[in-house]
Amino acid sequence: MKKYLILVVVLALGSITLVASNSNDGATVAKETPAAVVMMTGTVLDSETGEALAGAVVEIENTDTKAYTDLEGHFTIENMQQGEYTVKVNYISYKEALISKLSLDTHASSVEIKLNPEGN
Repeated sequence: MKKYLILVVVLALGSITLVASNSNDGATVAKETPAAVVMMTGTVLDSETGEALAGAVVEIENTDTKAYTDLEGHFTIENMQQGEYTVKVNYISYKEALISKLSLDTHASSVEIKLNPEGN
């Protein structure tokens, strides 16, 4: 007998429900997956002068996700899942910054990152 797969997308409360039905035995299995998508924003600054660092690279470790800061040192990373992340920030002539256990919840998370010039 043929198996049928029914995909039901429920937009209420940002969740997706997947329902699989097997016509052989009539069993139904449901799995709910949260689809909460959050955004991370922030600013990268020189730790000594407070000057914005344009063109700094902000990366989410163990992913292919990265962003570059604009002329005011601001960055935005969209379409992130809720959870804890490690963020790595690089800029020429500055020491790399590593921020562990940065928690993203249901709200947009904003972070200020201050980089130290190399040699300091």
